[in-house]
Amino acid sequence: PKITIITPSYNQGQYIEQTIRSIIDQGYPNLEYIIIDGESTDNTVEIIKKYADKLAFWVSEPDRGQAHAINKGLNWVFSNQQINKSTDNHLINWINSDDYLEPGALNALAKAYQKHPTKEVFCGYTHCFWEETGITSHTYRMGLKKSATKTLLNIKMNQPGTYYRADILQQLGGVNESLRYVFDNELWMRYLCQFGQKNVILIKDLLAHFRQHGGSKSFGEGFAAFNNEQQTILKFLCIQTELPEFLQEYVNRDSTDSKYLSKGWQFNYLNRKAFHAFFANKYAVSLYNDGLKKESKKAIGLAFNQFQLSLSRRTISLILKR
Repeated sequence: PKITIITPSYNQGQYIEQTIRSIIDQGYPNLEYIIIDGESTDNTVEIIKKYADKLAFWVSEPDRGQAHAINKGLNWVFSNQQINKSTDNHLINWINSDDYLEPGALNALAKAYQKHPTKEVFCGYTHCFWEETGITSHTYRMGLKKSATKTLLNIKMNQPGTYYRADILQQLGGVNESLRYVFDNELWMRYLCQFGQKNVILIKDLLAHFRQHGGSKSFGEGFAAFNNEQQTILKFLCIQTELPEFLQEYVNRDSTDSKYLSKGWQFNYLNRKAFHAFFANKYAVSLYNDGLKKESKKAIGLAFNQFQLSLSRRTISLILKR
């Protein structure tokens, strides 16, 4: 299969050469590598120029952030080649300019594709480590539950180790540029809602290394912003799927950012009842503590009917007695 990798880049000169080398040194015979730089002011452009003859395309110009850079790369791919589900075997991912691939990753990915050519998403392992100490934080793979809805509600996104088929990414319309932190999660959630998870393959190979360091945007204040964006997506889905009004108020409390914009959601595989039951279980006690006893009982019933009830027997008994 053809494998396209996009590297969004901005002022990561201390890391990007390792990223580039980890990709081009794979020796993979059908690689298309693209770098989209946001007009870096450090030595990034000098490093990119060293490897320009190995790149299918690169540019250094102002952009609107990481998500916009990724979409610029995707748009270049889609505008320069015909993407056809029936004839094309083409996988795409992005590798950030402070991360890098495991040696042999692309050959391992190709073997998985050749074994499962009708599948749409291929998920391998990513090793996460602390830059300052070199100590491993964790190694993980995409998490799949029994249904697409449960996977969405218990999201365990592993972007560096996850490759989408090109025609699927084109149908999804790329990543959501209104998000700064969780556009990878949102893309995965849109995929699950539209396509389900029957064509997702989990492979045993280590594919990537994710570097955690002080400059990572998800640390410090970014951690709260990350959670806020994730809650905003769930709030949006609750509105779109008509969550009962007595639960909607509590979801609204968990999200303070209203900038999130809808982008091409289709709910072919979202079990709305199970989705609502998740929030019913989550907020049943809060409803009771706020004096909304009837609504609390409704929440317990909704969660129970969808096998989502996880409250203690004592708590359930207390609510129902009142």
